[in-house]
Amino acid sequence: MVIIIIMLAFPSFAKNYLIKNSKEFLGRQIDMEKLRINYFTSTLKVYNFKMYEANDKDIFTSFDTLLINVAPLKYLSNVKALEQFYLEGLRVNISKKDSVFNYDDLLAYHKPSDSVKTDTTGKASVKYLLENLELKNASFLYYNANVDDETRIDNFSFLIPRISWDQEQESNAKLKFNLDNDGYVESDFNMFPQTGEFNGTIRFNQLPLNSFYKYVAQYARINALEGTVNSTINFNGNSKNPNETILSGTIEGLKLMLTDQNNQKILGGEKVTCKLKKIDPAKASYIIESLNVEEPYIKFELDTVSNNLSRIFNPFEDLKESDEKNSENLSGEKKIYYAINNVEVKNGVLDYTDNLTGKPFDYHLSEILIDTDSIKSESEWVEFTSDMLLNNRGTLKAEVGFNPANLKNMHLDIAIKDFLLSDLNIYANYYAGHSVLRGDMFYFTDSKITNGIIESNNNLLIKNVSVENIKGGLYSLPLKFAVLLLKDKNGDIELTVPVRGDLNKPEIDVWKIVWATLKKLIFNTTKNPVKHLAQLVDAKPKDLEQITFKYPDTIINTEQQRKLDLLLRLEKIKPGLQIEMNYIADNDLLREEIAKVNGLDSLKNASEDTIYENIKTNLPADSLSRDSVSVEIGLEKSNLSPQLDSIAQQYSDALMLNIKNYLKTKQPETIIKVQKADQKKPENVGAVTQFKMKYTMKDSSAGNKEELQETPNDKN
Repeated sequence: MVIIIIMLAFPSFAKNYLIKNSKEFLGRQIDMEKLRINYFTSTLKVYNFKMYEANDKDIFTSFDTLLINVAPLKYLSNVKALEQFYLEGLRVNISKKDSVFNYDDLLAYHKPSDSVKTDTTGKASVKYLLENLELKNASFLYYNANVDDETRIDNFSFLIPRISWDQEQESNAKLKFNLDNDGYVESDFNMFPQTGEFNGTIRFNQLPLNSFYKYVAQYARINALEGTVNSTINFNGNSKNPNETILSGTIEGLKLMLTDQNNQKILGGEKVTCKLKKIDPAKASYIIESLNVEEPYIKFELDTVSNNLSRIFNPFEDLKESDEKNSENLSGEKKIYYAINNVEVKNGVLDYTDNLTGKPFDYHLSEILIDTDSIKSESEWVEFTSDMLLNNRGTLKAEVGFNPANLKNMHLDIAIKDFLLSDLNIYANYYAGHSVLRGDMFYFTDSKITNGIIESNNNLLIKNVSVENIKGGLYSLPLKFAVLLLKDKNGDIELTVPVRGDLNKPEIDVWKIVWATLKKLIFNTTKNPVKHLAQLVDAKPKDLEQITFKYPDTIINTEQQRKLDLLLRLEKIKPGLQIEMNYIADNDLLREEIAKVNGLDSLKNASEDTIYENIKTNLPADSLSRDSVSVEIGLEKSNLSPQLDSIAQQYSDALMLNIKNYLKTKQPETIIKVQKADQKKPENVGAVTQFKMKYTMKDSSAGNKEELQETPNDKN
């Protein structure tokens, strides 16, 4: 009877004793509503248990029901047996501030004191039998005071039917818990106790990325991290070597978005799918079957100092020192092997902005497609193709090949069509002082980089281009005049721009090479316009440079007419071109020629009538009057200089008159200028009698004329 009373009273006594001495036993104050023991079924039950924080006020952990059912008879066979372990309504509150967790005092309290290790050699292995292990409707709350963030896991449950030391069949365990936004995590785990082999699957459904926002914000200047992740990860391994576990499966991100501190979207993606074929960390081998990105988005802003992505992720700079140390530690580890069998990007968008000119330049790339078959760490050559839409109008197609181990070996084949030149107005205004009113560009390049030596052949076709000089510009480029000269009969511009350089030299900049090549082309075109103009009229450049005459001829011969006709044709083809015919003659040479042809050297003592008759026979009728000879020659027979000057003047006037008459007769609307050049200029000394052509813009004026001179910066 006494034993029965003791057995009935023991649970109540044990409960009170444990509560009263809990700090001594556990290091924390506890409380419980009921403790029940069924001696016949060997069952222990605890209801409404609580363990408090170190302050004895807040609850650290609690549960609704604990049921433990042992099998005492099996202990007689030295088998640690548990027929049932059931825990329902477990709630755990974990918090962290700085580097201190709210359970650190418990770990310190239960830390074993230093002791001599016991030799377990020869001891028999432990026999165990665990059945019906179940956790139901548990919840975990984690609060990180450092980032003021709270993470909650609800309805955490799992069931393990059986685990035993001599089990030949696999043991199964299932686990599942809910996330804040109706998402969940579940897992299936199978283990073979005899061999130690295990396998299983972990599934994440609608894992919200905003739960990690405050943690990411410690390393990136962002306002929001949005999207969900679904994944199925399979694992296979052995408990004897768990570090050799192999992973496979699928990871999927949906409606991903990252915003900056101005709440502007900078990165995003409608759907990202990564299929893991075989991940073997022990062998440093990572094989990905495919990586598919649908509707990715990037916002990239560039200025003279930095760019938006560098500024957003700049906090990572603080980790450089630790990364360098880690890289030193990893230097002796195995070489990493990686392979991505297929990469595909669909309907990507890149919004580009730069402020390099002081004004924002915005450009929109859309419908971006990228496709490649495989990328491997051992690959000597990788190729991919790309297509995209340029500012909702033009198109770009590219085929790129490169050596992933050495980017100084590369091949680029790019074709751009219907590129709207007016999109580049900000650059044209800033650098060249011109505004592109309209024009479409077609661009094709075949570029090779071999061991750092670049050889790029670029072909441009520009249609319907029109530019306007707005003055200013960083470089004094005669762009408008160059455009006029470069246009062919159809109004198109076709250019071949070769680029050569050695990228192994640190001072070499590819863009500077391209810019220098284009500037050279513009200046060469405007300084020597006849090279391009001659092609328009199927002529040789020298046909458009000058037309020579020999005294006393003033009648235009067939060859001279042909050259004048070329000028008239050119004027028709190039309405904006101003053509000037400048009369040039070395006066001394012309006077000698006049004297020689007219025999004036032997007529110093001849009569005026003789001189007049000799001159008249070599000049057109009425071009030289008897009175002028009397005035210029007859009065000073001993000094022929004034007479020769007069003849030269009348000869040049006759030539210019005949040229003008011919041009007007052939083309009445012509505005080709026929004028006398400054004969005293050094370049005219020793010149034979000729008309030298000059080509400028028709609307050029003193305030709007494109000078063909280089500024110091242009020579870079």
